[in-house]
Amino acid sequence: MANDHQWHTSYWMRVGGLAVCFFLTARLSTTALNIEAAASPLWPPAGIALAALLLYGQNLWVGVALGALWASLADKVPWWLSLILCFGSALQALVGSYVLRRRWERSLQLYDWQLDDLLTFVSLGVLVTPMINAVYSTLVGYGFGMIPAQSVIGNAMVIWLGDGMGILVLTPLLLAIAAGRQRQQTLRIGSRWELGLCLGMLVAISAMVFGAQTDSAIAKYPLEYLPFPFVVWSALRLGLRGTTFANFLISVIAVTGAVHRGGPFITKAAGNLGEAMLLLQTYAAVISLTALVLSVVVTERQQSRAKLARSKASLVNAQRIAQLGNWDWSIDINEKALDKTINPPMTKTDLMAATTAITTTEPNNLLLDNYSLAWSDELYTLLGYPVGAVPPSQMLFLERVHPEDQRRVGLAWNVARTHHKPYRLDYRLLLPDGTERVVDEHVHVESDRITGTVQDITERRRAEAALRETETVRATMYRYLSRDLAEQLLSSKNTQLGGARQFVSILFADIRSYTALTEQLTPEEVVVLLNQYFEAMVDVIFAHRGTLDKFIGDAIMAVFGSPIPQEEHAQQAVQAALGMQQQLTHFNQQQKSQGLPTLQIGIGINSDDVITGNIGSSKRMEFTAIGDGVNLTSRIESATKLYGCAIIISENTYHLCKDTIWVRELDYVCVRGKRRPVRLYEVLGLRSQPLSPAQQEHVALYQQGRTQYQQRQFDLAIETFSRLLRTTPEDQATRLYLKRCQQLQQHPPQSDWDGSWQLQEK
Repeated sequence: MANDHQWHTSYWMRVGGLAVCFFLTARLSTTALNIEAAASPLWPPAGIALAALLLYGQNLWVGVALGALWASLADKVPWWLSLILCFGSALQALVGSYVLRRRWERSLQLYDWQLDDLLTFVSLGVLVTPMINAVYSTLVGYGFGMIPAQSVIGNAMVIWLGDGMGILVLTPLLLAIAAGRQRQQTLRIGSRWELGLCLGMLVAISAMVFGAQTDSAIAKYPLEYLPFPFVVWSALRLGLRGTTFANFLISVIAVTGAVHRGGPFITKAAGNLGEAMLLLQTYAAVISLTALVLSVVVTERQQSRAKLARSKASLVNAQRIAQLGNWDWSIDINEKALDKTINPPMTKTDLMAATTAITTTEPNNLLLDNYSLAWSDELYTLLGYPVGAVPPSQMLFLERVHPEDQRRVGLAWNVARTHHKPYRLDYRLLLPDGTERVVDEHVHVESDRITGTVQDITERRRAEAALRETETVRATMYRYLSRDLAEQLLSSKNTQLGGARQFVSILFADIRSYTALTEQLTPEEVVVLLNQYFEAMVDVIFAHRGTLDKFIGDAIMAVFGSPIPQEEHAQQAVQAALGMQQQLTHFNQQQKSQGLPTLQIGIGINSDDVITGNIGSSKRMEFTAIGDGVNLTSRIESATKLYGCAIIISENTYHLCKDTIWVRELDYVCVRGKRRPVRLYEVLGLRSQPLSPAQQEHVALYQQGRTQYQQRQFDLAIETFSRLLRTTPEDQATRLYLKRCQQLQQHPPQSDWDGSWQLQEK
């Protein structure tokens, strides 16, 4: 309630502030300038209203309507007509903000504008939306006899132009100010001086030009273009905030001078104020649009440069990570002409001769150095040279090539240089510390340059060799997949190493009292027992298209829905759990018949987004799933001991298969290590096998007790759970709830308690 009160207070404060701003600027445009409201060449309230709705939400239209109502009443318009007219301004701002929000894909902040955003703003915000108030107000005035028929079009044009100019000048300024405040941008000292100098000179020149009286000599010259260089200066140097502020200053000064019958436009219009206003609006629109276009283009260029710099940095980092270096060799024009003269296209005989010449030439005479060769920093590192320590040279490169590969590399270079033949070559590098590295070189030949990329593939070669030495991929997949799934995965050719995010169901199964069990048996007997148990359980998992993730001591972890995606992975996991319990019954019967100990297991299932795939090192890897959802599944499995249940599933799994299984909503808990509560459900069976009346009554009574517990009716809950224990005394979950209710009865929970319980057990 307190938050709702604060929100309403903040909302009405914004509405009131917007209404006051609308009213004051409207009065400034009429009373202070001593002109009629309908004749204002620049109507700031329209720009303020649109900016406010864009920045703070469309629900502030009430403030626009209030401000327009006050402004009309201040102009002595009848209250009933003012009430009708105020909705024109509100509708205009509402439609304008809605249309612009729909069209702008980027942020509403001016610093994120690009040229198409500016064109959208001009076409929709400046030209189209002002028509709404113009048409609405004119039709209302005409309908009530306030505007004669011959003045309808003229009145609509005046309102349209005034609102459009207000939006063009004020809305970008307010958006720029808001963007600067959100980005917390501050100007350097030099930028502040430049801003003050530019705007100061702009104000001075504009005051001189637009304040000149019509009978003065200066008013007869086309001096309205004098402020233009300062507007361009602000667009090129001062950013979008400086540009919008400059547009605002020059527009206000020009309007003020014109309405006081000063400046060049009154002179050009021969004293006709209406014609002078039209000239003024045209002038201000051209100035503002030119400045905004220039500023947006400059800003877009600066952002492109910043992105290019970041891309270059990312490329350098990517080359470092990938151990990828490159060289670039610019071919001189004279050298190309010489090559064409002395090196015609190479025939097979020529190639054999060149090969013979190279194999009988010393390595240092293979290729001449070329001053136009450039190396990347990563190539220096690959070759074992300090970055920039030596000038790039083919001789220095060849010094790092293994002696047995130097001839082959030299031949490839000569063929690429003299006959413009690209190539790809694998060879070895021998570094000063004696280590050998295998690199893969790609060379691309263009008309004026040869470029090459050299990548260290040593680790990849080692990984490939290790994979060839180990068992085949097929045999590996047979360890954790059924034969059908393994063949399906192989046929899809989706056997690459690595992980991928998938929404799957995870199953954990653990043997109860395993430590006590091992104390009764010898190590050899424990191994035999586990092998037989695992064999039976894995067969059930495979039968339901599950993937064996791993054995964790006596626990089994399985994944359903990966690596082959399955739509019904949750149903398969639950059916596998029920099948495992059924298989365990047969297993225990065999154990009893042989006089061996029996087993009890608890199973937890959860469905979540996890990373699944082949994870590990190049020498040893396995298919597994990792992520927060796996940890939660382990906690759910541990909870089976606390509640005495055979199978517990999470709410995610329940929602995926609730139409196919019978469950009892067990609890709403925060498991250890988690903050967000999760609902747990005990699986009772498949819906294909109906519950007995006793089971249905048990579930209903348990749910009744939980409802009373969550509603803080602990007395009633204790009575309900006690009644339930009289019929099913073995129900450990009911006994747990009874104890919990007694604790809460003595120590009531806080007022914000949501009915969840923190589990301390792992």
